[in-house]
Amino acid sequence: MRILLLLPLLASAAFGGGPSPEIGFKMHTLDLGRNEAAAVADVNGDGKLDIISGENWYEAPNWDKHVFRSIYFWNNYIDDFSDLPLDVDGDGDIDVVSVGWGGRRIVWLQNPGKGQGMWAEHEVDAGSPVEFAFLVDLDNDGKKDEILPQFGGREGVTSWFEAENVGGKVTWRKYDVSDRLYGHGIGAGDVNGDGRNDILTPKGWLEAPTDPRKGSWTLHEDYAFEKHVGFLFVSDVNGDGKNDIVTTYAHDYGVMWLEQGEKDGKRTFETKLIDDAWSQAHAMTMVDLTGDGYPELVTGKRLYAHNGHDPGGREPLGLYWYERIDNGRQTEWVRHILHYGGRVGGGMQLPVVDVDGDGDLDIVAPGKGGLFLFERR
Repeated sequence: MRILLLLPLLASAAFGGGPSPEIGFKMHTLDLGRNEAAAVADVNGDGKLDIISGENWYEAPNWDKHVFRSIYFWNNYIDDFSDLPLDVDGDGDIDVVSVGWGGRRIVWLQNPGKGQGMWAEHEVDAGSPVEFAFLVDLDNDGKKDEILPQFGGREGVTSWFEAENVGGKVTWRKYDVSDRLYGHGIGAGDVNGDGRNDILTPKGWLEAPTDPRKGSWTLHEDYAFEKHVGFLFVSDVNGDGKNDIVTTYAHDYGVMWLEQGEKDGKRTFETKLIDDAWSQAHAMTMVDLTGDGYPELVTGKRLYAHNGHDPGGREPLGLYWYERIDNGRQTEWVRHILHYGGRVGGGMQLPVVDVDGDGDLDIVAPGKGGLFLFERR
């Protein structure tokens, strides 16, 4: 069944709204160490975007490696599942918020000013394993400076964090939105079109109150996943004015979107498969690669997400982007292959940023096989 899915993906090019010409990328190998998380930011203030991944940051334009922290390795994992660039202390340079599973904590690494040397580590939260985290805009001020973690385990609460900087002293505020956890996967976006970003979970979405810091978040069980999903994105996939949900199975086969509809006055979501030819699409980014005004989907297979024990866990790695095509009758998706086989996959994050400042978008792909930059040509 997984092979048959390739036919509609390829056949969609035959409809009137055909796919864009193939976009060219040049691959650069930055490091062959195990770096599953990555971020892009100007670390040293020279006006060039650098790459942060694992224990190192890589200085543009030659990608010179600088060690800035020490991370512990456990059971074939490096305990760094998300790197989030944020000026936490308000001093004008970029710090890094990092989350880990084995260490069961969230920390922030303080940039000494030019990125040189080892960075001081400060604890944000401890006691729960963290699968991954996002920078999100939950107070709807136009800035993604709140932290939304996906806590692991069965016991705990769903929460988000923000830093407060008063007189140079940083404190972190934790806001609980639910007294329980909902499983593997999390995201944020405006589901109901009220202008406020909601929180998405595998078992439904939490509607944001007018004041996200004080109000109650309401759970709507309009959908539910039985398998572990990864990142949950909100996007109007079919252009009907309703925001849909795009996600992946992080530890099985499946890339999919959930079409928002309405029946008997109630909101509904219908699952529509994009691809199930490969497994372990743990990280995902939605961004407009083609310039057509619609976001594309960038994702890839994570190497040994559960040490080879997931379905398809020992099959070849791949890095892909999916283009949305409206053929006038239904929404199709075309899969474009960035890399197949070898060491390149999706890891835990996939930053898509104009890294080299030439006006187009590049892709940073970390993973257990190494750290790679796909430069748009």
